[in-house]
Amino acid sequence: MGQSRRLSLPRLPRRWLIALCAVAAVAIGAALAPWTFSTNALLEEISGQLNASSGLFIAAKGRSTFSLLPRPHITIDSIAFADPNAALTIEAERLHGNVLLLPLLAGRLEIADIELIRPAMEVDLDRKPMSASGAAVRAAAARPSTPAAEKADRARLGGVSIVSGVARLKYSGGEETLQDIDATLDWRTVGSPATLDAAFSWGGERPRAMLWVLKPGALLRGEQTPVTVRLDSDSVRLEAEGFGQIGAKPRYMGRITASSPSLRHALGLAKVSAPLPGPFENVQLSAKGSIGLRDFQLTDVKLSADDNEFEGSFALRHEGEKPIVHATLASNFVSLKPMIVDLPPLSGADGQWSRDAFTLPNIRDADVDLRLSATRARILRLNLEDAALSLLLRGGRLELALAEARAYKGTVKGRATFAANAAGALEFHGNAQLTGVDAGALAWDLAARPDLGGALDANFTLDATGDSVAQITRDLDGRASLTLSEGEVGGIDLERALRRVDKRPLSSAMDIRSGHSLVDRASATIKIVKGTANIEDGQAHGPGFALAFAGLTRIPERSLAMKAQANEADAAGKPREKGVQIGFDLSGAWDDPVFAPDAAALIKRSGAAAPLLPRVEPEAGAAKER
Repeated sequence: MGQSRRLSLPRLPRRWLIALCAVAAVAIGAALAPWTFSTNALLEEISGQLNASSGLFIAAKGRSTFSLLPRPHITIDSIAFADPNAALTIEAERLHGNVLLLPLLAGRLEIADIELIRPAMEVDLDRKPMSASGAAVRAAAARPSTPAAEKADRARLGGVSIVSGVARLKYSGGEETLQDIDATLDWRTVGSPATLDAAFSWGGERPRAMLWVLKPGALLRGEQTPVTVRLDSDSVRLEAEGFGQIGAKPRYMGRITASSPSLRHALGLAKVSAPLPGPFENVQLSAKGSIGLRDFQLTDVKLSADDNEFEGSFALRHEGEKPIVHATLASNFVSLKPMIVDLPPLSGADGQWSRDAFTLPNIRDADVDLRLSATRARILRLNLEDAALSLLLRGGRLELALAEARAYKGTVKGRATFAANAAGALEFHGNAQLTGVDAGALAWDLAARPDLGGALDANFTLDATGDSVAQITRDLDGRASLTLSEGEVGGIDLERALRRVDKRPLSSAMDIRSGHSLVDRASATIKIVKGTANIEDGQAHGPGFALAFAGLTRIPERSLAMKAQANEADAAGKPREKGVQIGFDLSGAWDDPVFAPDAAALIKRSGAAAPLLPRVEPEAGAAKER
């Protein structure tokens, strides 16, 4: 009892081990015999399995071999697959398939997975794919939540790998070719999770794509199932995680994140023409999406592009073949400079209006309704607050509107429309309204000029047609009214010049061009006809002066010709009955106008300089009167 007893298995004699190995070899040989010695049997078995799982017909043109080591596998050279509807054809240099061992010992040849070497694939997206014999199609035909669906989901598939493949995708609008395809599909049964991982060369890039489906069988029957999609390339990165369904109403619903260094470039690779309001560079997108074949909606959008950040919603649908886009976005700060970067330059190298012909984009293929609200907005050097902007594109007509914004202590609103006429020229209509705007701050931001101050009210209406900026200026018609209140004008001192003109008339020509003039109120009406702006009813008054002015500016030539007369006035700006007067002209180029006082009148007031004026003889004067 105290001593342990050692148990041992009886040793088999060596001859028995040899006999067992021989029996196993005979059994394996018997199991392999049909495929080892009969190529036709091998091909028939493989073709039957692949046809049952994929619905494709198989034809082998080359040599077929079966090998047991290092693991059971088959090799078929020059093999072809075809869908009965010609939606898919594949011709591969070689098929390599791994065989399951246990079924093999029972005399059955079952393929675990296959690898296609250098396959050439053609996919016709306009044809109905597959046939009723495929396992996936049978699963799709079964009614959801039925024994038939459960049975179809148990159908065994396997894994498929593609090495150095080429795919030609044909569709009604053209075709695309994918080169150097390396892909793996892991899909063991119809109802088990499926994963597709692929890399390919396209458009000078090598994207990598991944698709994961939790319940492919349910997806094929039109049911919702969790889906994950990833795409990684130089032009775009995309990840979508949510629920998908196919069938009569295919749709994806879930979270979407995407990024692109240049959305315009990425869309160009996909041959998508979109009227983007700007270059859309450094794009980052996060949203909840609902995406179908002909529509999609994005909510909870967080978008950054061109160093601007937005939140809101986006939707696209189709009316016939025309896409209809609606978007509502909000931003704490937006720079509109990227959105006008594609506009043609106003001036040429010579400093004159550009004579380069417009290249008008085709904006008839889509309709867009974009609404943007911004706490702060910047257009070039102009600053706006609480801006409500919109972009409306419909029927080839583009409308840009600023419904209202606070700017420079006042309010601003405006609207501009653009369209191409039958002759291909650009038609432009615009209007703007400024109320209570700080003229000094506006002039500084707009033109870096510190010469103006006060509260500015202005209205503009402009119309023109042309094929270049220069032609637009020659055709320009419109009307404007301007009023300046409680302000000042720099570079001219009317009150001082009028006060000193009697005592020092000649030096008043210098006095008038120094200092500044306080203005209680100034106003003018401008009528524009074919590029010539006539300045009418120009009036201004302030402490010590009252000013009347009129003239014109030729917009195509960028020139100015104005005459003004200043009258001495009281502190309230009311002209004195017998007050002194000073006249002056303002003329020349916009960039360098010439200020010219009425020298003859000033000299006449000067006792010392009056003899310098030419004398008019009495006889000559009488003769003139006669």
